[in-house]
Amino acid sequence: MNAVDPGLIALLILAPIILAMIVQCYIAHRYTERFESFLTNCTFVTGNKKTFQHAGLLGKVMRTGLISMMLAMPTIFLRRGLIDLNEVKRFPPNMRRLLVSMLGIHIVLLIALTIFHYVYR
Repeated sequence: MNAVDPGLIALLILAPIILAMIVQCYIAHRYTERFESFLTNCTFVTGNKKTFQHAGLLGKVMRTGLISMMLAMPTIFLRRGLIDLNEVKRFPPNMRRLLVSMLGIHIVLLIALTIFHYVYR
């Protein structure tokens, strides 16, 4: 039944994870301040900026990841009063697509890694 080597499957999962993290780090380093400039009235974004601004690249990755989560599921944050819905709606569509697709890629790769772990344990 196991005709495919588990190491090959692991490589096919881990290589995209590493590539996705490199891309995420580049996007975070380059564009975090630009993303935040579109969301100045969102208390969620300003609070995260205050919390993670001294954490370097890891802080920028966290801030960018949290912005992408906020853009993917705005109703959760709107109910708690953490975002300004008008700013979220005015967020540039190409940047929104980039952030939400990166979040989706990370989720899919995490699910693939979890399934692989439990199948080949």
